[in-house]
Amino acid sequence: MSKRDQFKRTAFAAAAAAMLVALLALPAGVAGAATGAGGPARTASGISAIPDTVRVLMPNGSVQTMDMDEYLKGVVPAEVDPSWNMDALEAQAIAARCYAATAHKYPNADVDTTTKSQVWTSAHDPRSDLAVEATHKVAALYQGDVIEAYYFAHCDGKTRNSEGVWGGYVPYLRGVSCPCGFKSMSGHGVGMCQEGAEVLAKAGWDYTDILEHYYSGVTVESTEQAALQWYFAEGTTRTNFVTYFCLANPQGDAASVKLTYFLDDGRTVERTHAVAAHARTTVDASRDVGPSKDFSCRVVSMNGVGIIAERPMYFNYGVGQQGGQAGWTGGHDTMGAPEPRNDWYFAEGTTRADFVTYLCIANTSDAQAAVTVSYFLESGQSKDTLHFVPAHARQTIDASADIGAGKDFSCRVSSGNGQGIVVERPMYFDYRALDKGGWTGGHDAMGATYPKTDWYFAEGTTRPSFATYFCMANPSDAEANVKVAYMDSAGRTAVAQYVIAARARKTIDAARDIGDGKDFSCRISSTNGTAIVAERPMYFDYQAADRAGWTGGHDTMGTPYPKSDWFFAEGTARPGFVTYVCVQNTSDKVADVKVLYIKGDGTTSAETVKVPAASRSTISANDFLGTADDASHDFALRVTATNNAPVVVERPMYFSYGAGGQGGWTGGHDTMGR
Repeated sequence: MSKRDQFKRTAFAAAAAAMLVALLALPAGVAGAATGAGGPARTASGISAIPDTVRVLMPNGSVQTMDMDEYLKGVVPAEVDPSWNMDALEAQAIAARCYAATAHKYPNADVDTTTKSQVWTSAHDPRSDLAVEATHKVAALYQGDVIEAYYFAHCDGKTRNSEGVWGGYVPYLRGVSCPCGFKSMSGHGVGMCQEGAEVLAKAGWDYTDILEHYYSGVTVESTEQAALQWYFAEGTTRTNFVTYFCLANPQGDAASVKLTYFLDDGRTVERTHAVAAHARTTVDASRDVGPSKDFSCRVVSMNGVGIIAERPMYFNYGVGQQGGQAGWTGGHDTMGAPEPRNDWYFAEGTTRADFVTYLCIANTSDAQAAVTVSYFLESGQSKDTLHFVPAHARQTIDASADIGAGKDFSCRVSSGNGQGIVVERPMYFDYRALDKGGWTGGHDAMGATYPKTDWYFAEGTTRPSFATYFCMANPSDAEANVKVAYMDSAGRTAVAQYVIAARARKTIDAARDIGDGKDFSCRISSTNGTAIVAERPMYFDYQAADRAGWTGGHDTMGTPYPKSDWFFAEGTARPGFVTYVCVQNTSDKVADVKVLYIKGDGTTSAETVKVPAASRSTISANDFLGTADDASHDFALRVTATNNAPVVVERPMYFSYGAGGQGGWTGGHDTMGR
């Protein structure tokens, strides 16, 4: 039963309950007189997805193209009180997003900054920022089109039909009862009553319930398309490396998936694999391309069924290399990128002793890519280097060859001649901590496509034998004032403040901010509007009572968007593997979380967890599924907050990978969901 249905059957308290029950008993379609700016709305917008940007007519007459969500962060606190209930703020963010996507009020601009469209200022608020980020790309749709989501301050107990105000019938702009509590109208009265949305949110309605009440017959859903293709820059079948592709199909139809491997010499290899409905498949790259190949890869669903793709790798790095040293064993993993881009950003990278950092660049286009790598050093210095990547090929750059030894850096990798590229940054290391000897391993990250003002991480710990860092890159020409907000599993918070110089990077040790023995999640925010990039490398000696420690490290790029639905293609509870799901609840309400295991044998299992407000929880897949060496213990994941709470989800894994009868390659890897 939805909150809306529950509300119709239950009372709140005293007078509020009586008023709401009476108002909600009124019939829909009550028309009335109202005045306001507008003009007849279109019945269908012809827009099925939210655009990335919006054109804004500024007060000085110029037109500025803004990132859609950055624009909305200036709209929501100007339209409603940021202290309102989060679901009311999220409903406002979605309505404003729909309006901006469909307005097109001027020949060269979509909206302005006044009440002629919707008010925008440069002022932000952390709560309304979160409401925008948590509903990224979410829209109200009528028959598949984004609606023109009109809204107003408050009504007199009922909203109005569009034809009663503007003379044009719009099927989703029907008059409905409203519990705002006012006796007069403020605004045109069509669409969502902002004060009424706040009353309903306080009563327990989520943003979907609110929007579906005020906009008749709509559905509220993400307009991000299910991915039909995924790109990876890194992959190898060299000796002492094992590369897999995990393909998850959460849809109801089977997927026919083609993997195109782009080899270093410019040749391509194509292989097709079937992925059953509600199942996952694991592809061993060596069986597709043979041994001793370095490659990048494009994964495409050929029959239009959306899929998720990850690429775990396991290795014994350095055997016969690095002066003949013993190998650094471990593994790393990344989610694919949905498309090539011209620019990629990384916050982490180092050429210190016992660290080796590479940049893997995939060029899947038909022309050579001219690529500039801009390195931003922790010292504040910067250096650009130029590389050429042939068509249909990949290239690997050793960062130490570009900038020398002993440097901590972030970087931007840009294709200057318009050829889209995909970039990853694998690193291998012998991390020495607490005088305990080396923790060997490796980690990898797909680059971020844009700097952002907010980054979220679900995982982090300062337990003994774990070291957690945050690397923050500022590629802009202005310094960034950064707030790091930690949330622990008990709902406690701690805040640290930092300044990152222009075109520089900064590394922080989480233990110095919050002390030892803490499991936490984190939100990193640039408070002065300078966009940044944030990653979280971790190093560890993962131990259990029944075995020696598994040493290694993992890393992930943060996500700029909490949301209610997350997917992963990889996960296993086979012997020698331990898989966790870390869930950060960024909201001020409990998150009702469902974890769906999409297993390798074609079956599914599910568990539910309540994650308290402003906290994190850790879920053990092994505890739920048990451990066994069969396909039913390989799984993909769908993690859903069923009450639309905005959450962030990561999936760390620890392992002793036994390859080819050799001793275990111990380590861990982690990825942010999609």
